[in-house]
Amino acid sequence: MNMYPSFTDLRNHLYHKFFKLRTNARRELLWAKFMGKNTNLASFPEEAPEKSPNRKYMGTGDIPVERVVGTISRHGDFDYKFRPLNKHLLERWVNVHLTLEREGWSPILVHKVGENYYVEDGHHRVSIAQALGMSFIHARVWDYPSKMKKTNKCSSEPCPEISSAQVYAGVTD
Repeated sequence: MNMYPSFTDLRNHLYHKFFKLRTNARRELLWAKFMGKNTNLASFPEEAPEKSPNRKYMGTGDIPVERVVGTISRHGDFDYKFRPLNKHLLERWVNVHLTLEREGWSPILVHKVGENYYVEDGHHRVSIAQALGMSFIHARVWDYPSKMKKTNKCSSEPCPEISSAQVYAGVTD
């Protein structure tokens, strides 16, 4: 009996790849529970509500896959490395991978808070991009401004040393 199966078609190869990722994710989840660590995807910050009037549509472009750190809604389906955790994701994961091979992907939808991105639509695409080692992924980006930071240099009076634009952007030095 051959211990190393030959993959006669791409779909079988992708099934194998999915289960390998899922097994590694679940193994790490088990160890993390024993060690008291967390392997969950980051949640969208509460201080940046999804429908904030201050958000700004930045358009479509390539974003670094490594900066995609969380989700708005799919907390239990993927771990912090966007590896699938549940078996019910298999068919969708494989079909999305095949779509990449055949015709490419449409952009994912993300919300940017600071330097990190949170996925609203495109969790499977991010998972596959991570699995393939892609550096960038095409995305539609909503940007949320950083919170204004208070400085110790000035009192409540207007500060000539720091412009309001610098304070708003978080640049104080």
